Amino acid sequence: MNEGIRSILDREIKMTMGCTDPGAIAYAASKAASILDGSLRRINIVLSKNIYKNAAYVGIPVIKKYGIEYAALLGAMIKRPELKLSVLGEISAEMQNNVDNYINEIPVTVACSDTDETLYISVTCISDASGVTVVIREDYDQICHIEKDDQIIYHNEPQKVCKENSFDRWDFRSLYSAALEEDMQEGSILKYEEINKRAAMSNLPEDAGKYLQRILSLADVPANDMANMARIYVLNAGRMRMSGERAPIVSLAGSGNLGITSMLAVSAVCDAIRKPPAERERAIYLSVLIAAYIKSQMNRLTVMCGTAVAGAAGAAAATAYLMGGGCKEAEDAVNTVIGSIAGMLCDGAKESCAFKVSFAAECAVMSGIMAVDKAGIRPGSGIITHDIDENIRNLGYINNYGMKEADNIMLNILHSQKK
Repeated sequence: MNEGIRSILDREIKMTMGCTDPGAIAYAASKAASILDGSLRRINIVLSKNIYKNAAYVGIPVIKKYGIEYAALLGAMIKRPELKLSVLGEISAEMQNNVDNYINEIPVTVACSDTDETLYISVTCISDASGVTVVIREDYDQICHIEKDDQIIYHNEPQKVCKENSFDRWDFRSLYSAALEEDMQEGSILKYEEINKRAAMSNLPEDAGKYLQRILSLADVPANDMANMARIYVLNAGRMRMSGERAPIVSLAGSGNLGITSMLAVSAVCDAIRKPPAERERAIYLSVLIAAYIKSQMNRLTVMCGTAVAGAAGAAAATAYLMGGGCKEAEDAVNTVIGSIAGMLCDGAKESCAFKVSFAAECAVMSGIMAVDKAGIRPGSGIITHDIDENIRNLGYINNYGMKEADNIMLNILHSQKK
């Protein structure tokens, strides 16, 4: 495998439990509590506004409650920082039964920072004997500062994700070629797909299960049903994750839902047209690489639903490939996704995110099929230029700079609702 590709995949694909944002808060709290002397008495949390937006309303694994306070307190009680973003998977039955008592006994304060950084988490655990502060910046599992009793015991300037995980030497066509021609690590991406697919098939509504069985029994699955299959796969996995079920998820580029969308929409197409493992593997590699490339042009936390747009774009490129298209058709499929759903707003992580990414998955499959049929959004229409890489860069530019005021307005609305 090309070392550049290996570096991208090693950094961007990670195991998580629950939504990434409360998972990162729990990780910071777990690290702080593991260093703390004495019994925990209080937790103080300071977050960037975007982390607050994504952590305030999403389900916490196992306990099926929402709240930043629960995530921090449970992470501090678990004290397993080596688990990083999967730390909340260790919630015990005792913790689940007594979590409200813990919240009443140990005060947790949450404040928003004025920092311009989109990803900033500071958690301070306090006992009668000491206090420990852990700071995460730039990426969800990147601890960059630890203080104990006002003494710095660890500090490392955070590395920006876009620099460490550089796509500078890559463009759409080179990534397309790499996914389909490089000697990839055989079977690894299929293991990740299987983890996310288990979430998709868990607690599946009975009518959805029967529908899938009927469609998969057909010799030739119609395009609309193929897209609907992708919607169901992604919807149920996203619902499991965002509602707080105990479902391990393989994330991509800091987002569990991006891992779900980029892998499972493609999985549905492969199931429908009965693709062999080797071709399935290539398609999922293609989807993941294109999705990560698109997401790299945006801030780690986005104003638009970067998960839906990037995940659907990657899956659309892979669908075009699976339906017999080449690089040109994959480009056309991505253009159709960007021209269709770019600008879908992120109003914080919560259960309804599953609906957003499921609609995106449906769009992805139809865009891929249309591209092979020489249909879809053509260059020169709206924000779609004749250069696929320029379209992807412009998407990031719109998100990072053009939508700042929209983000501030949404944060004010969410903060008022929280009150």
